[in-house]
Amino acid sequence: MSWKEMSLWMRLPHHPNIVPFDRVVVDELEGRIIGFTNNYVSGGSLEDNKTRIFKLKWLKQLIQVVDDLNLRYGIAHQDIAPRNLLIDESTDSIMLFDFNFAARINRVSHNDEESYIEHRNDVKGVVFTMYEIITRDDSLRNVPHDEQDLKDLEKEWTKHPEVKLDHPVSSYQVLVQEWQTRRASDPGNTDNAPESIDWPCRPKPPQGTISGKDSQGNPSYSAVEQWDERRQDILKRGGKVLNWERPPQRLLDSGTRVLSTGKVIIC
Repeated sequence: MSWKEMSLWMRLPHHPNIVPFDRVVVDELEGRIIGFTNNYVSGGSLEDNKTRIFKLKWLKQLIQVVDDLNLRYGIAHQDIAPRNLLIDESTDSIMLFDFNFAARINRVSHNDEESYIEHRNDVKGVVFTMYEIITRDDSLRNVPHDEQDLKDLEKEWTKHPEVKLDHPVSSYQVLVQEWQTRRASDPGNTDNAPESIDWPCRPKPPQGTISGKDSQGNPSYSAVEQWDERRQDILKRGGKVLNWERPPQRLLDSGTRVLSTGKVIIC
């Protein structure tokens, strides 16, 4: 679990084009946070489902949500890509999710798990994403981020024969070009976003003790920050662990499902 992703996502105001945060998952034994969930959106990602007609209005929605994140909340998603975009068929809207790489723009990081990288800016991410969706050519982004150049996309985009659009390719390309120009000429003051999102630093982990031997072979012990611990080690020292595993689906009969509670459902 990413403390930063959870802390950021849960604080974002409701947005029609962001997958809603659902709940924090707490260890019932010690009350520790062990994960989180988000609402399920049917329709599949743009990477998984390429058969649908990609609508121009979805691009407009994507541009709006990126502007809101960057200029209103001071947040950069930093991983705009077809795999992180869903289509909510009930509202006919594009939905952004996966804030694992997100960071506060032009802010000093509280810890090493958050870092804003200009080469991963969201304007660049949207333009490359649209180029990939329309042309199905991902070769220009299969290089390090600092080598990805928007100038390489300043050419006429050739639609892949299997791609379906509800407007001519030029409509999509002109829209992103006009947006690029607007953002470049008036990027907004991301240092003072009017509704900037902030969150507390990641708590320090409990102290643990590790044993070893010194140069003379004598036992030695030292205290360390214990970010993780194997469950077998906890059980060995008499501790309790949360037993949440379900049997692998491949070991169950077809049509059988096991819920997280352990209850067996025969479908």
